[in-house]
Amino acid sequence: MTKTVAVVGAGVIGLSTAILALEAGYSVTMYSDKSPLETTSMKAAASFKPHQVAYNDLTQKMVETGWEYFARIVAQYPQTSGVHKQIHWETASVQKEQAPYLCAVEDFEILERPHVPGGYAFGWRYQTFFIDTPVFLPWLVQRFTAGGGSLMLLEKGFTELEQLAGLPSDVVFNCTGLGAKELCHDEAMTPVKGQIVIVDPQPQMDWSISADGFYIYPRKYDTVLGGTVEWQINHETVETGAVDLILRGNQRILPHLNRDLVKRTFAGLRPYRAGTIRLESQNVNGKQIIHNYGHGGSGYTLCWGSAHLALELV
Repeated sequence: MTKTVAVVGAGVIGLSTAILALEAGYSVTMYSDKSPLETTSMKAAASFKPHQVAYNDLTQKMVETGWEYFARIVAQYPQTSGVHKQIHWETASVQKEQAPYLCAVEDFEILERPHVPGGYAFGWRYQTFFIDTPVFLPWLVQRFTAGGGSLMLLEKGFTELEQLAGLPSDVVFNCTGLGAKELCHDEAMTPVKGQIVIVDPQPQMDWSISADGFYIYPRKYDTVLGGTVEWQINHETVETGAVDLILRGNQRILPHLNRDLVKRTFAGLRPYRAGTIRLESQNVNGKQIIHNYGHGGSGYTLCWGSAHLALELV
């Protein structure tokens, strides 16, 4: 008989886990109090670059596996997935130690002023995957439904693990992100608020940049400007001061930025977990629950590697 799987959470971690479970031959139902296009994942700007996440050997393994999976997506679905390779810059006023994830990217080089955008003193330049989230997330939803997956929208989210254990499935994947703080009584979970600004497309930019805490991600239909990193903030209110800060911070790259160009603003809460991402199996009332949460601001970067490792626990 086909093993049945329940995936709780419909963000990019839940969707990638559900898709790999379908590809492994399981019958999959996803449960969430939000549709995938209403989750925090829909607000994100994304390139293949870990951000705001505990980095250790587990994270590195997810990076290596995830790179391979994104390479397959680009090879098989170059026009429809919203994923492609492009140049990304990480620039700073002060030189920093090389990050371990740079072993996965391509054509990495270190440059110094005057060869760094925005007049920054130091820069890492490399090829990585760029994920146009308003294209990629609906594409994931289409893959999930085309593969036979079902989505159950809930009036409110689960609050106790016993509720997950009562779901009609053989295995449950807990991909609830920040919701795991209450669901699992996990005090290691911390919200990290990020605010972003949306402006028109920037066709002159075929590269993205992270620069001294600010960033610019040009997409097909718009451009994302960021951002803020606000620890222990539980609300998604957009603040005028943050918008002005983001615009000023990114004027080193796009000098023409001003308030009149702002199309939309967003705020979201990154699901950061102190110490490590939680990826482990638990038995609750005889039901196997596999926890897969705590990816911080790296959900898109780590989603496939994390989902792959979670499926190995079944």
